[in-house]
Amino acid sequence: MSRKNNPILSATKTLILIAFIAGSTIFSQPLTDEEKKILEMQDKRIPNYDISWVDVIENRNNIVNYTKNILALYNVNDSHLTKKIINEFNVSKNEDRRIQYLVVLSIIDSDLSRNFLLDLLRANEKYCEIILALLQNIGDEKCLEQVIQQKMTRGAERSEFFNLLYGFSTRRIGSLEAYEKANQLLDSTSYNSKTFIYSLNRNSIKPAIDLFTNLLVKEAASNDYATRMWSLSALGKQQDTSSIEFLLDALANENDWRVKVNIVNALGNYKIDMNSPLLEQTVNVLVDHAVKDPSVHVSIVSWQALGKIFGGADTRNPLVRKIQQEILFITTPGKAYDWQIKAEAIRTYAKIFKDEAKSDLFAMFNGTDNYDIKSAVVGAFGSFDDPLVYKELRENVSNDVMKYNELYPNKDGSMIGSNDLAKMYRAFVSALTELDDKMDMENRNIIRLILSEFASSKDAPLTDICLTNLQDSIYLEYRAETCQIMTFDWQSLALPKDKDVMLMYIEAWGNMKFEGAKEILTANLKSSDYDIAKASSDALEKITGEDKSDVITAPKYRTDFDWAFLEKLEQKKFATLKTSQGNIIIELEESIAPFTVQNFVKLSEKGYYNNTIFHRVVPNFVIQGGDPTGTGYGGPGYSIRSEFSPLPFAEYTVGMASSGKDTEGSQFFITHSPQPHLDGRYTMFGRVVDGFDVVDKIQIGDAIETITFSASR
Repeated sequence: MSRKNNPILSATKTLILIAFIAGSTIFSQPLTDEEKKILEMQDKRIPNYDISWVDVIENRNNIVNYTKNILALYNVNDSHLTKKIINEFNVSKNEDRRIQYLVVLSIIDSDLSRNFLLDLLRANEKYCEIILALLQNIGDEKCLEQVIQQKMTRGAERSEFFNLLYGFSTRRIGSLEAYEKANQLLDSTSYNSKTFIYSLNRNSIKPAIDLFTNLLVKEAASNDYATRMWSLSALGKQQDTSSIEFLLDALANENDWRVKVNIVNALGNYKIDMNSPLLEQTVNVLVDHAVKDPSVHVSIVSWQALGKIFGGADTRNPLVRKIQQEILFITTPGKAYDWQIKAEAIRTYAKIFKDEAKSDLFAMFNGTDNYDIKSAVVGAFGSFDDPLVYKELRENVSNDVMKYNELYPNKDGSMIGSNDLAKMYRAFVSALTELDDKMDMENRNIIRLILSEFASSKDAPLTDICLTNLQDSIYLEYRAETCQIMTFDWQSLALPKDKDVMLMYIEAWGNMKFEGAKEILTANLKSSDYDIAKASSDALEKITGEDKSDVITAPKYRTDFDWAFLEKLEQKKFATLKTSQGNIIIELEESIAPFTVQNFVKLSEKGYYNNTIFHRVVPNFVIQGGDPTGTGYGGPGYSIRSEFSPLPFAEYTVGMASSGKDTEGSQFFITHSPQPHLDGRYTMFGRVVDGFDVVDKIQIGDAIETITFSASR
């Protein structure tokens, strides 16, 4: 059956297009009072119980008002509205309007929405196609089980089943039974092979992948790079020798660095027989890419793959010795390799050689002035079998700190003193947390005291590592002492500069159920900072079993309804990020994420992002920046609301980093390739339109020098 002749699907797609497809302005200029009201309610997370969805749907030709209501519902996600919409569906006699109600219902992620759609699917086959389409957004494992049993007599329904598998896979929902059904329908269904292959790779169900080996082999030669990389990744999960040969051949003929990254990662996951002739071939290829590939990303993952393959292997193996020679060569002082490549090679060296690498690692540590490399060396000691290496490591780190402070005296009196030393200290405590469970009680207690000392550093990443480990059961008998020390340290913390550290202390007290913190936590309930007050309420509930959230008086949300500024955002449609690698031009989506774009522009114009770095880079995933501390823990001191939409996170999409809904601040990321699992879960607020090669070149430490804006490119 042709899709274009199906009135149900046509109505659905029309609604979704009107509601979510960017490209046409969905702002009035200026904003009407009704639009302002909708945006306010969305940003304050206030459900619009007074809204008449009959009127909204009846007047959906008013695209601006209609879309704003849809997006507000999508973000507020109040399940109390579900009954109202179901009732509107039941009383309506207009079939087209009933379809619109179903689509609106599917925007609300609730059990009531899911159950209603499933009941309707069982009761009336004519809704099969649309319900399959709508369950992609909110369906769960129970929904998938029922859908598998559903008769699908029409081609369009079968096509929607394949789309459903894709939508579910973004949330890692899938089953062998679902793919067996897909295999039965494969030859009689029009489906999108790219998204289907994504679902196979994402869910990683090996028997399901085996069903579609021929399809994966075929699509591994696709002209579309994303289809190739997902196909090759899926084939790599079969873990057989024929797949290794296929991957090696594909790698030899691949030019796109993103696909190479996926192939190399797949090779790194293999448990290759140490006596197999394929092992030597694989090692030669990986070493070649680790040392010579023009992409730093590919070099990094190649070293990682070698570490995975040979971690714990007999170091007398000639192939292992070859890897050793290459690592010692590229880490020689003065060799012109990117520091990230050297750092990854060092980590690989420690994973493979462990204690045998000690003298070489200390030589590397003392032979460089680069604190990124020093930090990599220090962290690498966490791979050792002998935990007492921490004593020698501590001595070397202490000596280095003394030399550093002689050259660069610590003038502010802080515990850390500089970013260089902060990096090294973080690596040091990370290594300790890898070694402490191998120690006797006496030495473990020494480690505990070291962690307790660094927990008071006021350096958020360092504090996080220390407090997380101090909560481990191996330190259970010392919890009261640890928590008491924390109460002393608390007195030196202050808002707003120490907010992240304060939140860590509060959470740790709650997790360890420390009665001695009740006075501090109770006082925090009256804090003017909502996050501090709410975290304290949560901690008190863990300690006492009582919910004190009703005592909180701080406003939950910070709002900035600067309507005049919002109405002028079109004049700042394009952002130019001048970076140390070149310019990146971003087209901002102010119509989809107005408050996010406003926040980004205002911070930029204050110079907030100037000379900040990209602190996180994950090959073939994202580059992330926007944190003045360069650690991933920093922000502007406030949170803004998430502005979710179903717009896809395709390659070079710009999104807001977060630790959960409504926790965004200033950090943002840019994707290297399509990342469907981010769709509807992170705020998308722009797309790169120029400077793609610059995004590809960005590595940790590269700087954003300035950000400027213009109305056109």
